[in-house]
Amino acid sequence: MSDKRLGKLAELIKQRGNLSVQELMDYFNVSDMTIRRDLQKLENSGKFQRFHGGIRFLDETPLDKREHCQLDEKKRIAHYCLSLIQPRDTIILDSGTTTSQIAAALADSDIRDVTVITNSLTAAHLLRNQEHVSLVISGGELRHISQSFVGSTARTFFENVYVNKAFIATGGITEKGFSTSTFAEAEIKQCMANSSSSTYIVTDSSKFGSRSLNFFAPLEAANAIVTDTGVPDEWVALCKQHQIEVCSV
Repeated sequence: MSDKRLGKLAELIKQRGNLSVQELMDYFNVSDMTIRRDLQKLENSGKFQRFHGGIRFLDETPLDKREHCQLDEKKRIAHYCLSLIQPRDTIILDSGTTTSQIAAALADSDIRDVTVITNSLTAAHLLRNQEHVSLVISGGELRHISQSFVGSTARTFFENVYVNKAFIATGGITEKGFSTSTFAEAEIKQCMANSSSSTYIVTDSSKFGSRSLNFFAPLEAANAIVTDTGVPDEWVALCKQHQIEVCSV
């Protein structure tokens, strides 16, 4: 019976995108403990991600389909990050919709003599005609779904650079640290964090308490997390314990 329920449970979450523990308890008429055991099994499959009070299906959406989600928050985060960039800085821009907004903000800015190193085809496209930006692209294997370069070429590239600041996206933040949905992205993010004197994690507040499949850095790897105003107080306190500034904009 449990295997049959597990199959129905997986299909239901795929259809709905995400569901709460209470909704699943009511739907299957089972106890909290039973549902939580089932959710743990689903998460162990790598196709689902638990969050506080529920679970979501890890359906990685193509970058162009995510660009307009929470756009106002991403633009605010991007403009705050722009205020951290100074002339003659050398920065890393990760791939992602929020970091693409940073690239767009930088393209429209008056900041001069900035070197941008990126594995993002989208960020590179936005900055390609900006004479005030020296653009360096990592190369590697292109992941079409994220428009990012990954693989051994990209990894070796980022292992051999050093920058002032890195702006890195994340798919989840837990007490353990930062995570993302694929190993290919995780190893590049890890190299980026190791290659910077200051690392800024850029993300919306929904990622706090969520865990993606592949861990890429502990909390201590970040100097600051730039996010929106929806971060729960307990997460702000936890980050403060780890000497990480939470910049809510």
